[in-house]
Amino acid sequence: MLYCSAVYLYPLDSIILLIFMILDVDFVKYHGCGNDFIVVDELDGEVVPEAFKSVFSMKVCRRRFSVGADDVLFIVPSTCGAHGFMRVLEPDGTEAEMCGNGLRCVAAYLSEKFGLDKLLIETRAGLKFVEKVGDGWFKADMGVLKYKFRDLKRYVKLDFNDEDELIARRISFPLIGDIEVSIVDTGVPHVVVFLEDVDGADISLYAEAISKNKRIFPEGICVNLVEVLDDHSLKVRTYESGVWDETYACGTGSTASAAIAHKLGLVKSEIVDVHVRGGLLKIIVGDRLQMIGPAEKVFTGRIRIEV
Repeated sequence: MLYCSAVYLYPLDSIILLIFMILDVDFVKYHGCGNDFIVVDELDGEVVPEAFKSVFSMKVCRRRFSVGADDVLFIVPSTCGAHGFMRVLEPDGTEAEMCGNGLRCVAAYLSEKFGLDKLLIETRAGLKFVEKVGDGWFKADMGVLKYKFRDLKRYVKLDFNDEDELIARRISFPLIGDIEVSIVDTGVPHVVVFLEDVDGADISLYAEAISKNKRIFPEGICVNLVEVLDDHSLKVRTYESGVWDETYACGTGSTASAAIAHKLGLVKSEIVDVHVRGGLLKIIVGDRLQMIGPAEKVFTGRIRIEV
């Protein structure tokens, strides 16, 4: 349900009309390894008007003051015949092209809604095939790893040629100095940094130096701190742009970390166990990357909110 109100303000030399809406929004709360989402179904019609989607996300994602989440996932009709189109609205009001854990959660919602185990979901990063592989577990096609400058120059302001690979490059950053990083795209752009001890690392320092470095990354960028545990497993901590905080898991970040670790020979197995703060993801490395992980419905609800 939608309510509209108007407030007239009378300054000395003009009249200002302020319009706001009060929305009653049904939603479902999901999480994948602690990466949590507010899912809003708009397949049968718009629930949150387009002009208010950003401010809605900014308000409802606030922890302790509202529902709280890492993202709002709007499921809207597909433009190409898929089961749905996943739109990812961040807590800062921006829209991301993809979200790996969110993709599994949307698949879980649509699987229950339509009674299907195999789903095709449209995203701004392309079509994604997702398959239910167990009780609450889903395997998602994450596409191909992009690591050449031509595919990343929208996000990266550095002096490279189009065919240059941005893998294991030494780059100087404020606060942390000259370090080796890999810059890739697995639906959204990521920086991958290998460390000996990720638990002992100050991720906020890497966030300030890299993720919030608008000189090199004008739109910001996600940063993954990666520790190699053995020849088939990693530990990953991710600081996500848009959320502007460390999250309990990041599907695209775990995929990027596993793909780069495999490409550099740091892991040998084509099935890589990625241990994140909220659990375990499995990344299958091949011509196309695949991610296997849980998607759990937490609760359903309705919120009345002024936007």
